[in-house]
Amino acid sequence: MDSVSQELVLELKNINKRFHDGELDITVLSDINLEVNRADSIAIVGASGCGKSTLLQLMAGLDEVTQGEVILSGQILSQVSETNADQLRNKHLGFIYQFHHLLPEFTCLENVMMPLMVRKQSVAECRRQAIQMLTRVHMDHRLTHKPSELSGGERQRVAIARALVTQPQLILADEPTGNLDRKTAMQVFDLMLELNVEQHTALIMVTHDISLAHRLSSKYELRDGRLLRL
Repeated sequence: MDSVSQELVLELKNINKRFHDGELDITVLSDINLEVNRADSIAIVGASGCGKSTLLQLMAGLDEVTQGEVILSGQILSQVSETNADQLRNKHLGFIYQFHHLLPEFTCLENVMMPLMVRKQSVAECRRQAIQMLTRVHMDHRLTHKPSELSGGERQRVAIARALVTQPQLILADEPTGNLDRKTAMQVFDLMLELNVEQHTALIMVTHDISLAHRLSSKYELRDGRLLRL
């Protein structure tokens, strides 16, 4: 395995998360430890409401841990400013959700260009890279179409292109095929695995689909607040 594949991208150290609701003190996550390298593809399964999405939010620094450390690309997220955290996310992370979250007023090409525009790259370079990635996900024939003109599977392909256009080290995917029919779901999933291998982009996917989970290199179950290796 090459050095890029072995590069440590994300580390969770003794992560705990509690929510306070009036007099209630609810523990959602307890003493979670995880190391993620560039070559990894990790599935997280568990019952609805067990905290899987919360865990992804913590990994990205979009929510604060109650205790422990989230280390993204060598940076402890709780110790960096909000501006620097945004820059870290833009540089190192990509997000794919069950619902595509494409901006309806913009074309496929414009949606995929946006993460690059945030970096203040030239419009020409943003366009070039976006077209390249849309071509990779077989959506180059839909550049000028808006999300309302696409099928569910096509929207997810554009969402994948948007997540990967910045060449992130890690993709966080929250039920990315949950809103698709079985055939389309398998096509989208196969594409994500291909890009995981080709681009050395680590993948952490929350899913209810056990058959998909078994195709990833590592599987975990979130149960009673703990992350258990399967």
